[in-house]
Amino acid sequence: MANLGIIAEFNPFHNGHKYLYTEAVKKCKAENVIALMSGNFIQRGAPAMADKYSRAEAAVIGGIDAVFELPVIYATGSARDFAAGAVAILNEMKIIDYIAFGVEDDVPEFFDEVTDILANEPKEYKDSLNEHLTKGFSYPAASERAIKKILGASASKIISKPNNILAISYITALKKLKSDIKPIIIPRCDNGYDNEELTGKYSSATAIRKALNEGVNIRQYIPRGSSKPYLEYTKKPLPEKTWLTPSIASRLIYDRNLPPEISQLDQIMDMTPELLNRLRKAPLPVKYVELQDFLKTKNITMSRVSRVLLHMVLGIKDEDRKIAYDNGYADYLNILAIKDTKTSIIKDIEAASTLTLINKKSSFTPETETSSRMWQLDKLATDLYNQLIYDNSNIRLRGELSCSTKIVK
Repeated sequence: MANLGIIAEFNPFHNGHKYLYTEAVKKCKAENVIALMSGNFIQRGAPAMADKYSRAEAAVIGGIDAVFELPVIYATGSARDFAAGAVAILNEMKIIDYIAFGVEDDVPEFFDEVTDILANEPKEYKDSLNEHLTKGFSYPAASERAIKKILGASASKIISKPNNILAISYITALKKLKSDIKPIIIPRCDNGYDNEELTGKYSSATAIRKALNEGVNIRQYIPRGSSKPYLEYTKKPLPEKTWLTPSIASRLIYDRNLPPEISQLDQIMDMTPELLNRLRKAPLPVKYVELQDFLKTKNITMSRVSRVLLHMVLGIKDEDRKIAYDNGYADYLNILAIKDTKTSIIKDIEAASTLTLINKKSSFTPETETSSRMWQLDKLATDLYNQLIYDNSNIRLRGELSCSTKIVK
């Protein structure tokens, strides 16, 4: 019996996601489809359009058999952290045989060549990488230039595309772990993740969220029944460009009134000296969108800016990432939703893996430094998200400890 793993945000779960796992199941004959999904905040440093339990329930209604949470430290990390954490957790489940993901370019041989370089880091790659890092390029930009030097200029056309970047990161993580999980590459069937126009049956998550913002009925772009769990309060989506203003402003004001030697902003995950210098020069008072524009530079992408600002609010530090990486990435699995006929998946993981499965959240007691800190951050992310929903929609969502796994019939 084969199990297929999917790493996703499901923001929202849509027809393209169903196409991905359906095509992958055809290739590997998997009996179960198991998703590892970002929680309440997503990789570009923004709140998800609906809470994690509602999005997980929607995915199970749409055909996924079980959905587990990708801890916030990885869910809001760079492509490298996102992939490394997710792949390591799937690998540690000990029951995943395949992992499927979408790409813009169906070039498996090229992906294999690039990931061999990234996984093994030959001297030519390391020398070029370090050369570009010393020139002030970000790690992703420096890595892209190093690969381009080895494989030729045409390589950048492929490795710079968002889904290709994640695909390369997934395969690299598998190779570094020497995992037995086999990758399955599925070409995207829409016009790209950032396309804002609805294009028929297969439209991007970006386009669907935009349509929802504009009051357009989105049901035809989502598998039958999958919109039901979260449409109640997402009729008024969170204002992504302004939601962090009070939290960020208060953090900056507080930091500027501290003696420089006791400030901890330099310890924030993904912070760089250049970004920190610009952050401390940003004008106050300031709105979130103004701060984003001020911090973005040629070498600092808007996504990185947004992630760092979120990490500031949540207090996620580089040390947290180091603890996680040094201790096996994660000790637990938070079960968000599962099909009622597939609960045997939980027993299979418990029998094969050392991971602790969290069903009743209030009963979970972390036993290691890694699980204690990661669970603390996951609960904090839920509390912050719930506050944002309440501020914008007057809807009170349940706190993490009062939640339980969604069993979907």
